[in-house]
Amino acid sequence: MTVTIEKVEAISLRDPQAGDHRFEGSYQNVVVVVHGNNGEIGIGESDAPPSVIKAIIDMPDYNSLAGGLGHILTGQKVDDPGRLAQDMYDRTQWFGRNGVVIHAMSALDIAIWDLFARSQGKPLHGVLGVKHHDRLPVYATIYPLEDDVDKITAQVTPLLGAGFRHLKVCVEPWWQDRALVARNLTHLRHIVGPDLGLMLDVALEFRKFEELSPFLPLLEDLGFSWIEAPFPLDNLTDHIKLKAATHIPIGVGDLGMTTCKEFVPYLAARAFDIAQPDLTMFGGLSEARNLASMLAQTGRRIIPHAYNTDITIAANLHFLATLPEAGLIEFSTSNSRLRRKLAHGLGGIDSDGMIAVPDTLGLGLTLNQRLIEETRGRV
Repeated sequence: MTVTIEKVEAISLRDPQAGDHRFEGSYQNVVVVVHGNNGEIGIGESDAPPSVIKAIIDMPDYNSLAGGLGHILTGQKVDDPGRLAQDMYDRTQWFGRNGVVIHAMSALDIAIWDLFARSQGKPLHGVLGVKHHDRLPVYATIYPLEDDVDKITAQVTPLLGAGFRHLKVCVEPWWQDRALVARNLTHLRHIVGPDLGLMLDVALEFRKFEELSPFLPLLEDLGFSWIEAPFPLDNLTDHIKLKAATHIPIGVGDLGMTTCKEFVPYLAARAFDIAQPDLTMFGGLSEARNLASMLAQTGRRIIPHAYNTDITIAANLHFLATLPEAGLIEFSTSNSRLRRKLAHGLGGIDSDGMIAVPDTLGLGLTLNQRLIEETRGRV
């Protein structure tokens, strides 16, 4: 029986711990639930302003090229998630094509794939393609990294004990003091040892190559595995300069890219090594599959961004399991209850820093309804 979409929900959530100026999106969230007429549901999320995403999904149609995403999907058959993704894209041309409309589409696309897999009685990777990996390596993102060596030790030691074999740190305000940067990063390498992977997320804190270049010798000496989001994405020129100046791989895509077409000039200029789309902002699994096809013969890796809940992590696990080369899975170390408790079903991290790809239905997750009721409507 072909499943039909009966209802689309967009639920805004806010952790009571959230401060007014907190950068971390994991303290706010929008969860989407796509209901099938067979009693199954699919779930997704977007790492974007919840009130905006909810408005785009819940809005009535403005005209034939500016439809509310929930209205576009309701009544449609869930026979081909890629077709539904294209339909959302085509029917939002008036105000979509990139940016926040794609963010909303991303959450829905993940939910549609989840519903599609559940309705077929399969895990998500079973409908995405061939499963190449039963387990995948994980890395922890530390935000913010403390500015004192003793505090850094206290911050990092539990992560090593938890099994992480890769850590990503971010550029912080204290990077204005180069001597402090050298001391702290050298200490970080010392306490984790020579073999653990270290990565740097610039998070667009630098605007020009000249602001980042003084740190390159240090990052190279300490063996950093990649430099992520070094400059705003409209600054292709300085990405090219950076790529030529260092052997450290360059990652782009998590902050600003929403479709494959935005990778095209970067690919043509050979300005990156690692594609880091956030599936909750990059068109979901459908566009991620398109990106994998586009990059398949280019030597570029795909390591998706994931600074949100287990919904994002599960989507990345299923997607990367179907790629021949094993990519790393990002884990946020945020203390947000939404990050840690919104969904259940993923296994733990092994002692060798790996996590199992779920073989249960769909994403393999169950929503924490009690937490949703405690945090909904606060945004």
